[in-house]
Amino acid sequence: MLNNKRKIRNKSVTFDAFATEYDFAATLQNQNDFFINNLSVSKGAALDIGCGSGILAFELAQYYDNVVAVDLSAKMLAIASQKRSASNIEYIQMDASQLELERKFDLIVSAATFHHLPNLPAALNAIKKMLNPHGKIVFLDNISEVETPATLGYILGAARDFMPDCSIYGFRSALRLLKFRLSPGWLKHLASDRYLSERKFRKIYSRCFPGCYFVKLGCFMGVIWEHL
Repeated sequence: MLNNKRKIRNKSVTFDAFATEYDFAATLQNQNDFFINNLSVSKGAALDIGCGSGILAFELAQYYDNVVAVDLSAKMLAIASQKRSASNIEYIQMDASQLELERKFDLIVSAATFHHLPNLPAALNAIKKMLNPHGKIVFLDNISEVETPATLGYILGAARDFMPDCSIYGFRSALRLLKFRLSPGWLKHLASDRYLSERKFRKIYSRCFPGCYFVKLGCFMGVIWEHL
């Protein structure tokens, strides 16, 4: 189910221009295991913030009675609705920094989304209020000691990873992945990203979720917190 009647404000980041290729890349390289290995005890309702093309939401729907998945990009949600529809998933177009969901969840997840938010502490506090007692927060986001890495670094990284990707995904998929990583739209998007350092990341999330614990996964940091 796709609900796109919500008012979208401050639309500063959109994946519409490269939604199809992003879905291809995300399908190849998803990190769903981190989330599936940290599900909540109660399996009533789950919320996926920044769901993209619905890869994680679709998998969560195998465990939870209901899944609400929100994203800012209409084209991403169109792909999700077409490829990963299920009777217990509701896709909603909504700004993650201005969530308007008058309901609570047993699990709230998000992958590589929160570095886009202009006021992360405020957003986290709002999200925290939507968690049921004994519910669970599981977030994963990028970290970097350089707030916005140089574009050249991404280009060199894409070239470096091409041969290993050929071994993992096969030549055709690796070539398509390389083209996406070097596409002007994707590089322009990366140039607009603002990442937290590991120290700032831990500070902000620990302040909002006392007692949370962290899992470092390469250039990502995972956050897990239970509402006891």
